[in-house]
Amino acid sequence: MRSRTWLNRVLMCGALAVATLATTEGTASAATQCFTQSYSDGANVVPGTGGGNVTRAITRQRAGNTWDDWVWRGTEFQCPRGRTCDYAWTKSKTTTTGWAIGGGVDLGNATSPSKKWYNTVVSLVGGYQKSTEISTNFTWTVHLNGGDVAQPVQVAVRRWTQGDFAGGWVRTNRGCQGGTTYEWNGNTRFGDWTRNVFEKEKVGYAVNGRM
Repeated sequence: MRSRTWLNRVLMCGALAVATLATTEGTASAATQCFTQSYSDGANVVPGTGGGNVTRAITRQRAGNTWDDWVWRGTEFQCPRGRTCDYAWTKSKTTTTGWAIGGGVDLGNATSPSKKWYNTVVSLVGGYQKSTEISTNFTWTVHLNGGDVAQPVQVAVRRWTQGDFAGGWVRTNRGCQGGTTYEWNGNTRFGDWTRNVFEKEKVGYAVNGRM
């Protein structure tokens, strides 16, 4: 009698485990949403903004070389001809510049008549509306020959960077009450973005227009 009771408990536990597994698999199925036309604005891909379904900006390519963005140039000083000079500006300067500048954003499959999703995706790109400060005390000297022109400068060294967006609600051909069914795809890629990203600062004196 005890053996039969024990066997029944094993069978019940096994059935419960199978039921639990089936429930878990059902929960893991693709997420869907019914979006009205006014919400989706007709986009083939609607960016995800929360609830665990979030679109990401992914960096795909960086330029091999950096370039110098001269963000500030001070007053020029010319050493008189026929002599040499040791020049120091002897002042401080703080310049605020964008952490990532230029470039642009292409919505790709998130394009819609009113470009509704532009501000959503552009805010995902690294450095959007972020700034950085370059602060310098120009206390050191530079040696000049007669006729040379010196100028204190601050430079933001930047690198061109390109990427796209990953993850979004993908439009299906299925209608739903009041709208169209969209399915979440975390791997779907769309759009394109480029930025000139700040990497480091470089400060000094430009002599005859060159650092």
